[in-house]
Order: sequence, then structure tokens, then C-alpha cells
Amino acid sequence: MSTAPSPPVCSTPQVFDLRLPDFALERGGVVRKHRQHGWWWGPVGDTLENPDPKVPTVLIVHALTGGAQAGGAGGWWEPLIGPGRAFDPNHYRILCLNNLGSFYGSSAPGMPGFPRGSRITLTSLDIAGAILQGLDHLGIRRVHLAAGGSLGGMVVLALAALAPKRFERILPIATCAASSAWIIGWNHVAREILRLDPGYPHHVSRGLEVARQLAMLTYRAEPGLELNQHRNLPPIRHAKGYRVQSYLEHQGRKMKNRFTAPCYEILLDAMDHHDLLRPLPGQKVSALSRIRASSLIVHVDSDQLFTPAQSTELAKKLRAAGSRVTRVELKSPHGHDAFLIEWSQVAAIVTRALRLPPLRT
Repeated sequence: MSTAPSPPVCSTPQVFDLRLPDFALERGGVVRKHRQHGWWWGPVGDTLENPDPKVPTVLIVHALTGGAQAGGAGGWWEPLIGPGRAFDPNHYRILCLNNLGSFYGSSAPGMPGFPRGSRITLTSLDIAGAILQGLDHLGIRRVHLAAGGSLGGMVVLALAALAPKRFERILPIATCAASSAWIIGWNHVAREILRLDPGYPHHVSRGLEVARQLAMLTYRAEPGLELNQHRNLPPIRHAKGYRVQSYLEHQGRKMKNRFTAPCYEILLDAMDHHDLLRPLPGQKVSALSRIRASSLIVHVDSDQLFTPAQSTELAKKLRAAGSRVTRVELKSPHGHDAFLIEWSQVAAIVTRALRLPPLRT
């Protein structure tokens, strides 16, 4: 006697677009008819139109050139998301919204309604505020965990500062409280490379490739490059020069084919202007001191861009403000991008973050 298969307990992932009200930027300018692209995966019965209030929300924030598709085939955190994985849509609503200014469906440079002009810029607070507007539209008033790395980690911190009562737990990975001169310096050089391209600003080609090559060196570390791009290894097929040269050229071409220079430049601005040690408008205390969420702060031991010292300072500031803080070191030879490489370690970290005590009231 055959038995009927068990019904699925999670739905299939959904992509969606939101049409939102105008959104004012912190440093001037208004995004008209704000558009937001998103990705959603949760239990059966939990829908965009009618979110189940019993299903806890996990908000994932992508990094500089990522997109909303965090999981599923081709998702940038695919190994962490799915039935039986660290982020399990059987138990959580997994939500990722494409960052304001990005190339992948949300309002961005070159799109109708996005302000124009050389003085238009973004901050991490702008990206966080745009995400909050999307959460409001979806009717999501409480977030069990917000997680993200690099620029995504900056935005996670900004979210918890802007809406302290909404976020119960946060997982900022390989990030900082305020961008250092080291970070801003690297971004400055990348920006100048873009501006030297003859097609700047709207038809940048080689400049975008080289800016990405520079960035890739900051996202990696020497031990990892020695493992995978050693000078004595053969170059990538049909390429000339040392293997690391072939690798960087490949990464540059990929970026040129999938992103635009105006989006890249304005997101570098958002990273540069990240500073939660200053007060929010109308406030007297630092933005960081408003955070009440339980925090699991992760640094990569070999990170040469967001150094472990910056993570130490972030934890110190949060503790001084009264937040409950846990620290974790991600060990890897691969540098900053280890949170996109070391899947078993990151899965264990995610599981730990999901079980943190809730926010401090």
C-alpha cells in the first residue's frame, strides 16, 4: 500500500518588486517613486500578500555588488539557505531586498526617479532607511535576525540604530562602526580609476574592470592567493601571464558585464560615508548607542580591509552602550571575502546567531 507524499512545509522562493513612496536621501535629493526589488522564501501559507505573524523574519542584507537573490540556485549565500540548512525556510521567512543604488532592480543611478547630479550620494543610513520602507510596506514589524557582511554589515548596524525596537538580533560580519581612512583610501583609488575611463560616467569599460581588480585584492589575502593563484600554477585557459593576473582579468570582465560604473561609484560613497559614531539628525547620542539588538559580531582573522581591530572597536562601543555582544572569529586564509567562501564556519555562526537571546528592552 503506497502512502501519499508529505506536503511541502516550505514554499518556493519568490521574487517581487515594490512600488514605494518617494524617499529622501540623507545628504540631499529625493528618489521619486522608490522602487525595490526583493526575494522571499518561507513556509507554505506565508505570502507576500498575507505574512503569517507567527513566522519569524530573517532579513539578509547583501554586500557592495550583490543582489536580492540570497538563496536558491545561483544565490550568493545559497549553501546557507534552504530546507535543512542554517537559514531554513521551513522555520523562517528569509527576506533579502536589493540595496538602494544597486544595479539589480531597486532604484539606482540611471533609472527613472533617481536624482541626478554630481553631488548626489548615498550613506549606509539611506540604504537602511530604504529597506525599512520596504519592510513597512510588507507589514513586517519585527525582525528575528538581520545579517550581512561588509557593506551589508554596515547596513545591518544602521537598521538596528534607526529602528532599535524592530530588530531582535543582528549578525554584522566583517564590518565596522565607521569607515576608516584605510577603507576610504582604497575606495578613492577605485573611484579615480573609473573617472579616468574615456567613457566615464555612462560608458565605462576598462575602468570598471581595473577598479574591480583593485577591489578583489582588498577582498582577498596573500595566503589564499598563494593557495589558488600561485605563480607556478598554470594560467586560466587561453590567458597569458601569471595565474593571478588571469584571475584578476577574469574578475574584471565579469564585473564589466554585470554592473555599471554609476552604481559602483555611488555604493562606494555609501561605504565611505558609513559613520554610526555620529548622532542621527535630531539626536544627541551616537547612532550606534541606540542599538538594542543582541549582536554576534564576526571578524575574519586574515581580513586586510575590515581588520579585526575594527571589529574589536565595534564590540567595545556596543558594550559601552549596554548592548549584549558576542564575538566570533572566522578563520580563513582567504581574507575579507571568507564570509562568501567558508561555508561550514559561516553556517555554524548563523545557527548561533539565530539562537541569541532577544534584544535588550
